[in-house]
Amino acid sequence: MVSIHRYLQYQLSGLVLLIGLAFTMGGYAFMSRMAEDDAVKSLRSMTGESGYVLDQLLQPPTTLLKLLVNVPDLKTGKEEDWMLRLPAQASILQDNKMLSSVYVAGPQGQFLLLRTLHTDWDRKRFDAPDNAQWLVQLQRLHPSDGEDQVWVILDDKFQVLARRRVSSFADYDPRTRPWYQASHEKDGVLRTAAYTFHATGKTGITLAKHMGNGWVMGMDIRVDSLETELTRLAQANAAHIALFEYSGAIVSADRQDAGMTEFLKGLEHASAASATQRVDWLFDHKGESWWVGTADIHIENYEGLKLHVAVPKDKLLAKPRQLRDTLLAVTLLITFLTLLITRRTAMRISSVFQTLAERADALIHFDFKAFASTKTIITEIAQLEAGLEQTRTTTSDFLRLLEKVSREADPEKLLPLVLEETTKVARGESSWLYIHDGSEWQLRAERGPGHQHDWLNTWLAMPQTARNAMLQSQSATGHHALMLPLRGRRGQLLGLLVIDRRSPFSEQHQNFVETLSGFAALSLESREAIAQQKQLFESFIKLLAEAVDAKSPHTGGHCHRVPVLTEWLVELAAASDAPCVAGFQLNEELREAVHIAAWLHDCGKVVTPEYVVDKATKLETLYDRIHEIRMRFEVCKREATLAAWQAACPQGLPEAAAQALDQTLQALDADFAFVAECNLGSESMSPAATERLRQIADRTWTRTLDDRLGISHEEALRRGDTAEGTVLPVKEKLLNDQPHHKIPRPAGQAFSAENRWGFRMQVPEYLYDRGELRNLSVERGTLTEEERYKINEHIVLTIKMLEALPFPRHLSNVPEIAGSHHERIDGKGYPRAVAAGSLSIPARMMAIADVFEALTAPDRPYKSGKSIAEALGIMRKMAAGGHLDMDLFEMFAQSGIPSRYAETFLNTSAPTGGTLQ
Repeated sequence: MVSIHRYLQYQLSGLVLLIGLAFTMGGYAFMSRMAEDDAVKSLRSMTGESGYVLDQLLQPPTTLLKLLVNVPDLKTGKEEDWMLRLPAQASILQDNKMLSSVYVAGPQGQFLLLRTLHTDWDRKRFDAPDNAQWLVQLQRLHPSDGEDQVWVILDDKFQVLARRRVSSFADYDPRTRPWYQASHEKDGVLRTAAYTFHATGKTGITLAKHMGNGWVMGMDIRVDSLETELTRLAQANAAHIALFEYSGAIVSADRQDAGMTEFLKGLEHASAASATQRVDWLFDHKGESWWVGTADIHIENYEGLKLHVAVPKDKLLAKPRQLRDTLLAVTLLITFLTLLITRRTAMRISSVFQTLAERADALIHFDFKAFASTKTIITEIAQLEAGLEQTRTTTSDFLRLLEKVSREADPEKLLPLVLEETTKVARGESSWLYIHDGSEWQLRAERGPGHQHDWLNTWLAMPQTARNAMLQSQSATGHHALMLPLRGRRGQLLGLLVIDRRSPFSEQHQNFVETLSGFAALSLESREAIAQQKQLFESFIKLLAEAVDAKSPHTGGHCHRVPVLTEWLVELAAASDAPCVAGFQLNEELREAVHIAAWLHDCGKVVTPEYVVDKATKLETLYDRIHEIRMRFEVCKREATLAAWQAACPQGLPEAAAQALDQTLQALDADFAFVAECNLGSESMSPAATERLRQIADRTWTRTLDDRLGISHEEALRRGDTAEGTVLPVKEKLLNDQPHHKIPRPAGQAFSAENRWGFRMQVPEYLYDRGELRNLSVERGTLTEEERYKINEHIVLTIKMLEALPFPRHLSNVPEIAGSHHERIDGKGYPRAVAAGSLSIPARMMAIADVFEALTAPDRPYKSGKSIAEALGIMRKMAAGGHLDMDLFEMFAQSGIPSRYAETFLNTSAPTGGTLQ
């Protein structure tokens, strides 16, 4: 082999000289032409960019106009409808600076216009105050205004600053305007030629479109808004830019100097004379040559417009000419130098270099196919070829490992995969991956036939200093092992990677394995972190559920039973081939989402008061026992008075009075028994029972003690001054609804109809109403409207809490599943009242599980648990009434899940749903 330096010195010939001479002779002419071609390309690029920018300016108004003509509220001719749409119209004018106004005109001359007051000139023109932002012009909407226009001037918050009639515009009739008349003759959007606007005296163009029934919508574009953009483009490209009608009329142009008008006239004249040259042509003005690019505006309703971009020829050709001269000089120099050192070798080595270039290009494009050897005799080329081949194999193995690792989502499968790929790259025969949990070593993955030698104990027996880095060891049988400790990013020991084979490992393999071991360490650390995070999250979820259950001994198992039942139902749906669950597939991600959602479905109850959840009777509540103590003192006073009378009259009452007293006491006993029965809430209140309750309530008793003594500050505030000045004793009703019984709802607890969660629940006016008659008159159960809302509010809080959590993508449906178990198939559920089509299969299943658990639960304070047969019967009626999904319920009822649930949680057996009718 010989060095490439000597090979080139002896073999290269004068071929380069011939090529250099030919290149030098033809180079000047070629590069001169290339300079002109580059100039033309630059001009076309400028023209294309300017046309594109203009397209972006002119296209949006046309699109917006097409959309707005379909808004029915804009052609009612009513001022209130137009004013209601002002924010939307104003947003259009703010986003499209070229637009000065948007308006509609009706068949009776109605005219409604919104104009932006951009500048002080605009405000002065319309006599508007300095803080005015918008002007609304109305005409022929109200008969009382006659033909006069009504101007409404608004600030940036759409607050009315002034409203006045303007007689000077009384003669304006939109039906006489060309844009109104022409729009009836054209089906699409109409664009007018440039003209002077009636109201502002400014020049511009109008876009108009017929809305039907004689109504037309229009938008005004001021020319000076186009001039600003054209001037910016012109200054950026050292050019003049102008927009013309095909007729030759100037629509808009940049205004960089005072002589622009004369220049534009000459430009248009030259354009008409060079009509056959559509893209680029030359134009002379005052002895200076300009290169002109022309582009047609290809936008709907802007046909008939063309754009001219004129650039001085000398400026356009300056850089290409300089580049041409520089390249020519460099070419001559390189040719001269190359002649000194090159001979005939170029032809001999060209094929070799071409092959190597193809290999390098293949690597650049990630093509790792094998190439045949060039069999070169040059040492440097052979080394380069070997290096490229090694790069190809190494990069290919590395990228293949990256691809497999990136596609594997299961952390448990990631470690065996990394071990397998690392072993392949290292050409190992067997391999082991041990993990260290801080105290013990465990074999996590292995590959290959294995070897009898215990490499782990061999490594552990080595000194600590030796175990800190990768090392190679040999067993008594001649096998070699590469042992590499795996450490986390904090330096902690995570595991040990061992690769075994019969031959020693080369330095190249050792370096590559050490690099790839980072994947194994990262996989171990990620697996450990993911497992710990999942365990922590699972513990947090169950802790929250236990906190909810712990609040009430009567629902202590609800948050534990519903998840189990829901997961059974989802598994049933996944295994079923029923039409109602066709296409439903349960993967690990959805199974995890259902599990989490089921455990968190009632997390909002953590803030629901226990006394509302556990309210067993209608009058049960939290209240200040000072009222009970005061009543006892009242009784003591009555007993003391009665004892004094009995001592003074030991003979007792006359017979007739005694009989009357006995009858009164019997009536009171009967009334109290009736009130006590009403308090239980076990039966619905009939109208007759409610009326009797009101009659009992009208009975009076005498209060001799001040009922404001000893009460809390909050209750005193609710009572206000209502009891001040009351002369004791005073007669009061036996059962009463007092104003202070109504506890106001704190500010911020209600939500608007357009809330971001989509809640559609009616929020009661008061937080609680503790009126005695009001509570005893509850028709069904023990809860008032306010208490029922407080119970239902837990799902609102559940959704708010869950949607505030940053769930990963595969758990993003947890809030929907957990927050929809009180929705109904008929769309009458809460809190969102969504239709059946918006409810997922797991959400419907959880609704079934929640109802079934509630019906069969034996720990509710207000009822005893239903049997499985009774519960399924009730649920079948609920499904028929649109409460539950009938198909999914029947799948549940016909399965063995009810019996399984009864045996697991109710300590009894139950017939399957198939036997119930």
